[in-house]
Amino acid sequence: MSFTVNQVIGNYECLGIIDKPKAGVTYKVRNRATGEIESLRALPVATSRDPELAERLLREIRIQTRLSHPNIVEFHDAFEIDGRLVMTTEFLEAPTIAEVCRDGGLPAGRAIHCMVQVLDGLEQAHELGIVHRGITAEHVTIAADGAVKLSGFDLAKPASDTNLTRMGTVAGDPRYISPEQVMGQANLDARADLYSVGVLLYQALTGKLPFDGPNDIDILAAQMGSDPRPPSSLNPAISPALDQVVLKALKKDPNHRFASAKEFRAALAAIESAEPPVQQAATSLSPDSHPQPEPRRRFSPLMLGVLAAAIVAAGILWLVIH
Repeated sequence: MSFTVNQVIGNYECLGIIDKPKAGVTYKVRNRATGEIESLRALPVATSRDPELAERLLREIRIQTRLSHPNIVEFHDAFEIDGRLVMTTEFLEAPTIAEVCRDGGLPAGRAIHCMVQVLDGLEQAHELGIVHRGITAEHVTIAADGAVKLSGFDLAKPASDTNLTRMGTVAGDPRYISPEQVMGQANLDARADLYSVGVLLYQALTGKLPFDGPNDIDILAAQMGSDPRPPSSLNPAISPALDQVVLKALKKDPNHRFASAKEFRAALAAIESAEPPVQQAATSLSPDSHPQPEPRRRFSPLMLGVLAAAIVAAGILWLVIH
């Protein structure tokens, strides 16, 4: 099934195409029964019979029905049209963080306010045992009133569910995924998402990604072996306390990151509120309030070659969600 503009199928009138990722074409549609504008997801015709992609869409539907939070895109319905499973959600008519930060970072207060909302939504997902796995700047919208919505749950799954995840297979955008995702670990927990939020916060503050490169191999190597520059080196207005929060979220070892979305959110909220809590938040990151950076990991050209060969041998799938 493919919609064309002005075509009416069932209860929906197609108004245009929003996005065409491998995980499913997203259309802007009008619900003719309610008059409401919605987003409608359906697998592309060419992949509609791919059992893995079909199962991913079904799993996304099951996950979205469990989520109900003001900072998570609202699920509307799931049904069949012409024998094809589709899903409808609220239509987000707001720019993404990727669009907002295209020409530079946001003021620190606004960036923090956005990430607090993202973490608030993630907290509910994590309490339900759901790991997003695909957080990117394209999956976070900021409305004119400052309200933030997190979307892109097509890679999400219960932490205990290892189905559709093969060892050595990487799911997610290389620029945002955690080192454990780079390694293709099947049993990811909430801390993988917190790393991605750390990347997102860095981007929101500076307009730059902490790890980038001309190709996936270079980005992969940087995610695994390079320490990020402090955000303040790119934006001097960023405070030392905020630097520490961002760098803690980007620790390579998940045991050295924030333990939960709630803890991460509390550290940001303390910085946002007032000076005394800022000092408390800074000292809480380390016993001596001056955390030592993790030893820098460097990949030699030989190691990069081995890493590249491992990617090919493992059949790693880069599933970039946009």
